[in-house]
Amino acid sequence: MNGRNNKNGGSGFYESYVHYARILRAWLVAYGVGVPVLLVSQRFIAEAIIRKGSGGVITWLFLAGVAVQIVEIFIYKYSQEYLYHDETGAKLKGTRRLALAEWFSNTIWFEILLDLIPIALFVWGTFMVVAAVLA
Repeated sequence: MNGRNNKNGGSGFYESYVHYARILRAWLVAYGVGVPVLLVSQRFIAEAIIRKGSGGVITWLFLAGVAVQIVEIFIYKYSQEYLYHDETGAKLKGTRRLALAEWFSNTIWFEILLDLIPIALFVWGTFMVVAAVLA
């Protein structure tokens, strides 16, 4: 979530990144909240999960997926806050907090990992739901 500056001089790459990041976040939130709501609102699905005995695991998979998203948001929110304060002249030069904020802001693979973990958890939970319904 490198929001520090647009290194491409207005080429639009950063704006595209923000657009797609918002879409991905919206889908993850919708799926992470929507699927559990669907599970409890559809009696035949809930009964199938209860019969299979996988309700607890499915619940934890979805909760963990949402929790990872929240942790990701906190990490990048506060990293950007430190970078913002550094730009405004706060005395943060040489601090470990600023170095860590810069690392998070510039490390793309870590952001990708924090996006893939909830997706993997949601897919796993979804497969468990499908397995319970089809059993």
